[in-house]
Amino acid sequence: MRKCRTCKIHIPSFAKSETVYQKRGCCGEECALEFGKLAIQKKNEKVCKAQTKARKDKIKTKTEWLTEAQAAVNAYVRIRDRGKPCVSCGKPDNGTHQRHASHYRSVGACSSLRFNLKNVYASCQQCNTSKSGNLLEYRIRLKARYGESLVEWLESQNEPKRYETDYLIRLRDVFRKRVNRLKLRQP
Repeated sequence: MRKCRTCKIHIPSFAKSETVYQKRGCCGEECALEFGKLAIQKKNEKVCKAQTKARKDKIKTKTEWLTEAQAAVNAYVRIRDRGKPCVSCGKPDNGTHQRHASHYRSVGACSSLRFNLKNVYASCQQCNTSKSGNLLEYRIRLKARYGESLVEWLESQNEPKRYETDYLIRLRDVFRKRVNRLKLRQP
């Protein structure tokens, strides 16, 4: 026995003599009409929600787009570096402390490296916020992990950069997809 999609009462199932309503999962004409109305209402709500989202996206400022893109990149870095120790102090990633995406060259110091993955690594909350990145230890461990040439390259980048809104939207979408792919791969 099945339940009616609308009123939830049990519908007897007779394979050869099922009515059109029973085949659609309803017990009778009134429930089928009600189910149709609910389906149309859900479809209209979905369209309205999409239109509202589009209107909100049109009035977002560049700062809001920067924030969303940065959040997507940071989420990717935290997942990419899962299991690796803190880049600044070496504290293991054992799930007992909060992880941040820490920039070696800060966003204010070098905006051109803001989204560069060679400049962003996972660190513990204490190093990133309380110790302002713990930069001396960060440099030592970054050099040991990736070599002197990377550290020198990061330190030589000094040009400011302005990002276009279209670029920020694409960047956000790309990194959200990467995060979803990594989440599916990792247990």
